[in-house]
Amino acid sequence: IKETILTNNPCYKAGRTIAVKGLMLHSVGCPQPSALVFVNNWNKSTYDRACVHAFIDGNTGVIYQCLPWSHRGWHGGGASNNTHIGVEMCEPASLKYITNFSFECDDLEGAREQVSRVYNAAVELFAYLSDKYSLDPLGENVIISHSEAYYRGLGSDHFDPEHLWNGLGMGYTMDGFRKDVNEALKNRIWEN
Repeated sequence: IKETILTNNPCYKAGRTIAVKGLMLHSVGCPQPSALVFVNNWNKSTYDRACVHAFIDGNTGVIYQCLPWSHRGWHGGGASNNTHIGVEMCEPASLKYITNFSFECDDLEGAREQVSRVYNAAVELFAYLSDKYSLDPLGENVIISHSEAYYRGLGSDHFDPEHLWNGLGMGYTMDGFRKDVNEALKNRIWEN
């Protein structure tokens, strides 16, 4: 985890904290694999639209922590910002979005490789955070996607990250992700 706190972002400056009750998984919704592009663009006093706790780089799988974990982020909309840590997975450059949730891909193999790398890093991070905050990865509303948050009345209207996994035919699901996090937590793989 590389600490790259967004000290100039108005969300960070607001200084609000949360009692962490869960973790929310996002994907950025645009063809940008570099986490540092987001970190640099969002670390401005004029960027008052969003702020997440971390980005996972698509090229390397490196996690860039952008807010202290117990800081209130601006990522899920609704009640989820008051309870959940938000983590964004960067997306492959080979995607071309047609709508907010559908895309074409001109390098399916490379895209799947990047998404798999980011998925695995997210599993490790969520296992680490589950341990840190004594969270049950399989508990209700503990680990959710932005899409699930919307359908459960906890967040704004989004389709991520399931749209990414489905669009690339990855076979990943949030139920599978929760199980993978739970398994990683039992095995404490982030310490290896």
